[in-house]
Amino acid sequence: MNPLDPTIFEAFRNGEKQAIEAVYSFYKAPVMRFIVSMVKDSIDSESIFHEVIMKVIRRREKLSADDGINAYVFTIAKNEVIDYFKKLKKDRERIEDYYKNRIDSQNVMSAADEEEVFTNLEGALDGLSVQRKKVIELSYFQNLSYQEIAEKLMISKNTVKNHLIKAKIMLREQLI
Repeated sequence: MNPLDPTIFEAFRNGEKQAIEAVYSFYKAPVMRFIVSMVKDSIDSESIFHEVIMKVIRRREKLSADDGINAYVFTIAKNEVIDYFKKLKKDRERIEDYYKNRIDSQNVMSAADEEEVFTNLEGALDGLSVQRKKVIELSYFQNLSYQEIAEKLMISKNTVKNHLIKAKIMLREQLI
């Protein structure tokens, strides 16, 4: 990239409006390409570019032609992109924490509440017929398949399904 014209640079340092616009135009395309190559979002890149230009304008009086304004501008751009990614990471972590805490708070049940649920479930299970109670215990507590339950109780697979359906309906009615 060619260096900025020294007369424009000096006018820029003095705060002349035309020189500021000239510096803006001079750096817009190359700095935007640089930022977009890392950020991959033109809208966010535009915002980052404006931050870069504002920092350069605020610090224009401290710049010297010997230091090389090109390197200075691109260093600011790189640092702004790094800050952008840090902010994204922090925002993402904050969102993840929010949803994690929300899920955790919804799943928290006190020991007394759990005891009450289990007591109600035991009472509801006691209200089932012996055969349906066995089918529920084998299906849900021992994780047996319909076929395994049918073989163990010497009943058909369809009878196992019917017992489960009717038992669930009865449990639902008693627990709700």
